[in-house]
Amino acid sequence: MKLRCYVFGAVFTMLGLLVGCSPTRHLTGNERLLWKINLEGAQQNKKSALSPLYQQKPNRRVLGTPLYLNLYYLGKQFYNPEKIQAQKDQKTEEFNQDIARAGSDSIKVDKLIEKKEKKLGKLQNKLENGNWLMRTVGESPAIFDSTKLVSTEEQVKLYLNSKGFFRSTVSSSTATQDKKVTATIHITEDKPYVVTHHLYEVPDTALLGLMQRNQAASLVKLNQNFEEATLAQERVRLEQLFKNNGYFDFKQQFVTFNADTSYVDYTVRLKTQIANPTDSSFHKVYTIQNTYVTTDAGNNRFGVNRDTLLLNDIYFMAYEQRFKPKVMIRKVILRPGQTFSAARTQTNQRILSSMDVFKFATVTYTKKADSLSSTSRTGLLDANINMAPLPRYQETAEVGGTFTEQVPGPYSSLRLRIRNIFGGAEIFDIGVRAGIEGQLQVNEAVTGRRTEIGADFGVTFPQILVPFRTNDLLVRFNPRTRFSTGYTYVNRNEYTRTNLDFSFDYIWQRQNIHQFSFSPIDINIISTPKISDDFLKTLDEFEAQGSPLRQSFLNTFVSSMNFTSLYNTANYNQSNDAKLVRLFAETGGIIGRFLAKPFNDLTNYQFVKASVDYRRYHPLPNNFMFVYRVNGGVAKPFGRTQVLPYDKHFFAGGSSSVRAWLPRRLGPGSSRVIGLNEETGKYEIIYKFEQPGEILLEFNSEMRFRMFRFGTTNVNGAVFLDAGNIWLFNERSNVAPSGNFRYEGQGTFAFDRFYKEMAVGTGFGVRFDFTFAILRLDIATRMFDPAQPEGSRFVLNRFQPGNILSENTQTTFNLGIGYPF
Repeated sequence: MKLRCYVFGAVFTMLGLLVGCSPTRHLTGNERLLWKINLEGAQQNKKSALSPLYQQKPNRRVLGTPLYLNLYYLGKQFYNPEKIQAQKDQKTEEFNQDIARAGSDSIKVDKLIEKKEKKLGKLQNKLENGNWLMRTVGESPAIFDSTKLVSTEEQVKLYLNSKGFFRSTVSSSTATQDKKVTATIHITEDKPYVVTHHLYEVPDTALLGLMQRNQAASLVKLNQNFEEATLAQERVRLEQLFKNNGYFDFKQQFVTFNADTSYVDYTVRLKTQIANPTDSSFHKVYTIQNTYVTTDAGNNRFGVNRDTLLLNDIYFMAYEQRFKPKVMIRKVILRPGQTFSAARTQTNQRILSSMDVFKFATVTYTKKADSLSSTSRTGLLDANINMAPLPRYQETAEVGGTFTEQVPGPYSSLRLRIRNIFGGAEIFDIGVRAGIEGQLQVNEAVTGRRTEIGADFGVTFPQILVPFRTNDLLVRFNPRTRFSTGYTYVNRNEYTRTNLDFSFDYIWQRQNIHQFSFSPIDINIISTPKISDDFLKTLDEFEAQGSPLRQSFLNTFVSSMNFTSLYNTANYNQSNDAKLVRLFAETGGIIGRFLAKPFNDLTNYQFVKASVDYRRYHPLPNNFMFVYRVNGGVAKPFGRTQVLPYDKHFFAGGSSSVRAWLPRRLGPGSSRVIGLNEETGKYEIIYKFEQPGEILLEFNSEMRFRMFRFGTTNVNGAVFLDAGNIWLFNERSNVAPSGNFRYEGQGTFAFDRFYKEMAVGTGFGVRFDFTFAILRLDIATRMFDPAQPEGSRFVLNRFQPGNILSENTQTTFNLGIGYPF
């Protein structure tokens, strides 16, 4: 306890010094610190679009304090350039002596020179840019530069002109207090210019006719503000329009715009001009004559010609036809006789690249010799599709450890992928895994160990496998069929459980951002061969209270069919303006009614389940990102059992849910489990049991921001707010104390009180971005706890910083891989 007090005392003392440090006391001479930039007069233009144009920005502040600047000055106290220069001179002399001793040994000399340059480069970087704290965490002072303020005015004026505010004015002023400069950008926007006329000047009548037929798609609209960005987008649209209709040689450079503002004030007469090629009076339309597909483009055998096979007018070329042409032809949509289309070309390239059997897939075109004449309006192309295969075998091994319930445990996995296993671009996956982790026992506050061993394998076919032929219709959607099965063995102190599963899935996608999955067969056979008497007694007590936990330890047959739609425009780092929408629907038990009949000891579950997950990513200035998520679902049993399989329930709490609660420990509703505290002899609320629910509603939000860079690793922060809970359709029974616990409260969903039962937590997180993976650490504390009696549910005022490292149910630490949402 004393050590913890010393640690917290040191931390708060350091923070106090950083906050209290004057940011201007290190300035010299006439130096002044740029403290703030104000923007006045921006009524019709977004300030968020103007602020990135500032040529000089103030130091970032946290709670009003330039924390990063103070950290820079803190590092500067330990910065000694004379000492670094002396180290550099010493290292230079040492390396020179070692190189001289190496004599004529060129290999040794080269290694020494490389080592010398690397070491001296680090010292030079340290000498020029300061020590690690100054370079990586801190920010050098933003010394006010009046020339950069003038440049800012110019950039803002250029931006306003590009938005059609030709008569706008931009000026600036400064105010200084205690060597802190507040700069103000003054904008007088005036009225924007509006496009009142739009004409075309296109000598090629074929192009003009195509443009007129697609006039509705034009981005230039009458009576809208003139904007240069719109014209740039219109230029791209026209290029795509022409390239998708056979004009192989068309480029954006042929498109120009003439904006005339001399007629009426605040109006623009716009003319779109499309020039002809310099050597012709028209643009040529191209058609594909031949299609050549090479499936081993990365291989070269000198003196040996590739074997050529003609199938459906497509030439398949390879030294050895390892990929069956009758399968690959379903992946080729560039056919002889088609008019050239850039969009179709990109689609075919995407289809081939997403098969995961080729390193790359490129499409190039060659003009036929008889198409080079400048007098013909048509031309012929040969389409060349080149693919280089990935290695046939790919192994992946992982070894690591976990730290759960204060118990360390190792885990490992090994996976093998075999590509093109049957010659039709199929993918075969097989994997084994094993791990041990700490696990809180269900019936007492004792930590045991959980051992899991599993294996699985699956085969993915690059087409939809159905009795009738549909692949020509679905080829653009990258169709796949996957068969997979797996076995999992779990051994805990209380029981041993096994799960044998099998699934049959159809997968297809629209471009790379929208994927669909339909599983007509998804089967799980669950068995519990061993269960302890004490745990069985606990399960019976739970069942008496209405808990479905007992059902999950029966020998069960869980069958279902499900459908998933996933729309995701976010990139890997979630740094772009994007959204994610995941829709899921499932019905269970229909197949099991027939397949489980021969097995009298297997329970068949019938249920329906649906969920929706919506996420939004908003980039903000200064490397901030606001992200929010809405997640909800409903699961309802029907038929004889009138209970859900345990794994089909919803759960709340954990690193990707309401983070102030342990995984699966939140809810349902305002219910609570009252347990006996053996030390005090009193009953109190405990949060150690998993709480399954049938209705889920969650809201999550994060403000993410960049903190500093450590080597090649970005260290980012996040402030978050989570809210949510689970509920039941039917209330559990309230019973007298049984054993050391009892169930109280309301766990059912009701429209007149569900919003009062939303658990709320907040906290701070750190993300270590290693490029290949993101390690996340979140610390969350409860603000509103629905398990508490009504009127006492606001619990943030009970937060005790001194107890965050102890067994404190108020605060939770979460460690995870990747972003929470």
